[in-house]
Amino acid sequence: MDLSIVIVNYNVEHFLAQCLVSVRKATAVFQAAGFEAEIWVVDNRSVDGSCEMVRRDFPEVKLLALEENVGFSRGNNEAIRRSTGEWVLLLNPDTVVPEDAFVKTLLYAQNHPKAGGLGVPMVDGQGRYLPESKRGLPSPWAAFCKISGLYRLAKKSARLNRYYQGHLPSDADAQIEILSGAFMWMRRKALDEVGLLDEQYFMYGEDIDLSWRLLKGGWENHYFAGTSIIHYKGESTKKGSLNYVLVFYKAMLIFARTHFEGSEGRLLLVLIQLAIYFRAALAILSRLVKRWALPAMEWGLVFAGLIGIMHVYSEQTGILYPWQRATSAWAVYAATWTVSVWLNGGYDQPWRTPSIIKGVAFGTLALLVVYGLLPESLRFSRAILLSGSGLALLIFTLVRKLIAGPNWENQQSRRRLFVSGPEDLEHLIDLVDSVEMRGTADSAMWALLPEGVEQKTPLNPTGFNNIRWVGSAQDLAEAVRVHRITEVVLSGHDLTAWNIIDSMSRVADNRVQFRIAWSENGQNKGHIMGSGGPETAPITELQRAIQRPSAKRTKKLFDVLCSLMVLSTFPIWMLTNRFSWLQGAFKVLIGKATWVGFSSEIKGVPALKMHLLNRCESIDPRIRQRINLTYARDYRWTTDLGVIQEALISHRAIHRHGNN
Repeated sequence: MDLSIVIVNYNVEHFLAQCLVSVRKATAVFQAAGFEAEIWVVDNRSVDGSCEMVRRDFPEVKLLALEENVGFSRGNNEAIRRSTGEWVLLLNPDTVVPEDAFVKTLLYAQNHPKAGGLGVPMVDGQGRYLPESKRGLPSPWAAFCKISGLYRLAKKSARLNRYYQGHLPSDADAQIEILSGAFMWMRRKALDEVGLLDEQYFMYGEDIDLSWRLLKGGWENHYFAGTSIIHYKGESTKKGSLNYVLVFYKAMLIFARTHFEGSEGRLLLVLIQLAIYFRAALAILSRLVKRWALPAMEWGLVFAGLIGIMHVYSEQTGILYPWQRATSAWAVYAATWTVSVWLNGGYDQPWRTPSIIKGVAFGTLALLVVYGLLPESLRFSRAILLSGSGLALLIFTLVRKLIAGPNWENQQSRRRLFVSGPEDLEHLIDLVDSVEMRGTADSAMWALLPEGVEQKTPLNPTGFNNIRWVGSAQDLAEAVRVHRITEVVLSGHDLTAWNIIDSMSRVADNRVQFRIAWSENGQNKGHIMGSGGPETAPITELQRAIQRPSAKRTKKLFDVLCSLMVLSTFPIWMLTNRFSWLQGAFKVLIGKATWVGFSSEIKGVPALKMHLLNRCESIDPRIRQRINLTYARDYRWTTDLGVIQEALISHRAIHRHGNN
């Protein structure tokens, strides 16, 4: 075997398919020239149908479908150890190679007997040259110029742009220091001498480490300009997210500690740490802007609208308002409506008109109550207040229409995920169809096997009614992200109550709605459980499920108010020898605990944060599970108040439960 091509894939099915088409064509040209090649795809437990696609469309590919995401280094090593080629090519799944790439690269490599590794020019999806096609060793100076952006001042400078080897022409062959893992052609003999990819690196940095070990082992790394590839940079690793940025810098820390010593190593470590803090600060700033930009904009528009109403009203009635006090009052009015809309879920996506109407209505009611309690000298026109409420409602609605279009309430098409055993799946679909006007016909659907449910026969990849099986329940969060799921249907027949709570908790922040479908002994009859019992509504409506944003806000507000009440009446608690209540109130106030929660009794199932009182103290585990499930899917602050009242009456002691 002359060449072994290794591709590590993780949830980029469509890019992988395109890559394999190009590899198939390049391999055909390679074999027509008298050479032999093998193709390996290592899948790190994708849930997007990648393995199914490879088996169906590329039978010549040797597929290693791993049971977990082991990362780039270990994934490549798994295939390299099994491969037999004299040369090994590590190729990213989001690449496209020309038909003659393998032939040209092999001929060049054979003419350079000291070449241990080889890279080629890469362009992105718009045809722009990618500077990481050739790189230098990330020494402290090179790293500083790269991290600070100094290299941009003189991109062709050997000193300022050492990281990207800017002094070397992009269209000429050259010896370089660091290869790119997106296309990394290596001699098997060299790998046998210096070793495979270092598995300390989960992602990023492994290509730098191996390139440097090749040079230290007496081999050369070459940049071959006789061919090029397309690299849809970052598509296979989502480089824009903070998580992957931190993974990259963690890899750089490993490299610095491994290959640099003394003052040079310490300097590089300091630079990398500064880069981590800088990027983290940017990410936090970006999140703050993303989270508060819309409320701030709407507050400003409502505030400006109130000033406009005041001017018009003043001209019509001849009433002159003191500018400073009036503008302060309008700022408070606008803030009250904005906060009320937020508390009622008006900023939770998908946006809902009822949440906005309730927010404006409650805000207006609060302002009217306070208005009636103020002395006459501090009161402003009720006409402005009431007309301002209508303006606020109009602004909140129009802004969303301008941002998301006229159909802003229906932006998300239903994308449904079933968690069910194969035998129960058809019955669940029938149940959903029986309680909905639209049924499942207009939904995109996928399915996961529950944990602990064994498949008695091989699953049809497309399942019943063209539903695709994409993994098991442990892949729930990733499946929701990859397939942009909007609703999860859980099998009450195949899942325990704790499994259901666990599933809700793991993906609740993704704005996913849940239903529990209870079939009767695997038959077509049964019911779908909603927040109030057997009904059609999802069990995680925005205002009820304990992990939903609005329920979290309600619970947090209740916790804070309750803690302030306890701390403000501290003499009572000291006289009654209930110091633990004071300590607990302080912990709740600083966010270290919540007053009421529930603990998981099954390993691996997450509980709420540390809580002071359990929702249920029954010794019967079935009763505890049933009550806790009801509490989790239908949270009400009055329930917490009842638990606290019962604890006070029964003199129940405060304890710490759950996890921090």
